[in-house]
Amino acid sequence: MTDIKPYLTIPLLEACNFRCVYCPPEGETYHTPKTVFLPEKICGVLDTVMAVGMTKVRFSGGEPLMYPHLEQVIDYAVNLGLEVHMNTNGYFLLQQLPWLQHYKDKITVKVSLDAHSNEALQAVSKVSKIERVIEGIRQGAAAGIVKRLNFVLTRLNADQIPGILALCKELGLGLKIFDMYPVPETEQAWRIYFAPMEVLALEGEAAPIDPYTQKYGTPTEELLVDGVPVRIKNCFNGTRYHAMCEQCAAFPCPEGLYCVQVTPSMTVVPCRLGLHLYRQCDDFTQLGSALSEIIDIYDTSYLAYDFGDKYQGFHDARLIELEGGAVADLEVIPLLGYVANTSGENIRC
Repeated sequence: MTDIKPYLTIPLLEACNFRCVYCPPEGETYHTPKTVFLPEKICGVLDTVMAVGMTKVRFSGGEPLMYPHLEQVIDYAVNLGLEVHMNTNGYFLLQQLPWLQHYKDKITVKVSLDAHSNEALQAVSKVSKIERVIEGIRQGAAAGIVKRLNFVLTRLNADQIPGILALCKELGLGLKIFDMYPVPETEQAWRIYFAPMEVLALEGEAAPIDPYTQKYGTPTEELLVDGVPVRIKNCFNGTRYHAMCEQCAAFPCPEGLYCVQVTPSMTVVPCRLGLHLYRQCDDFTQLGSALSEIIDIYDTSYLAYDFGDKYQGFHDARLIELEGGAVADLEVIPLLGYVANTSGENIRC
């Protein structure tokens, strides 16, 4: 476990054709200056990632399948020898599979599927094309490209899990279930839609732990549910912070130090809410130094339960409500005076 490095997320663009209730409106590029992520710059970022000893990269967005140079940057990452992952909502999978399938066993595509019916998908994402998405998943799984489904639990879709599990079993896919957690732009939605993980009452055989989540972010629970490998990420089970996190207005945040991002503006983002930790870089030499610094911060992080302790009353009241008890008082403490960064000003490398 000691040799594991944090992985890098590259949000290719902010555009997305879904409007999920749990996502910030600009995807994972928010709080950093807006610019186009040119493929040449991405290739330079990937070279730098290799140079500092990071081995895994995840392409996200927005919706990465809408990025016009996706094949070029995936090909570059694969040829560098990086472990390549991509998160997608699956809507464009069918039309992108002809070239994606050439990277079988070289990339891992994870599809965010928060529903098994059109009605639930419409409620969560404002899109009702479930047949198209599931057909893309079927063909992607058959081609050896799609390996896992991701599911964000909300009160809108808790009843969809049996159908999602059945699809995973049919296609031989894994499943990761996330609880919904707040960032400033989604805090109001969180208060409305949050559902505690306990409402699922999943039962299964314990599976080996994930070494990555034992070292970074929230420790996950691993189960084998009716033959389906299920990973559960529950922010009420603690997360990892660094002493520098305690200076942040959003501390204690729900995710902590989980993965590093480099955004189109060449901003290194160790934690999406920790603006004081952002590093704005002008060139790849500065980027390498910033990434090395952030790796050291990650490697000296500690596990704590501050977020769960702070919001446990909200969690318990919502659980009582959803299990059919009396509607409880769901007033919660707001995030600690956090104000989104709209200036585009970050610490310079």
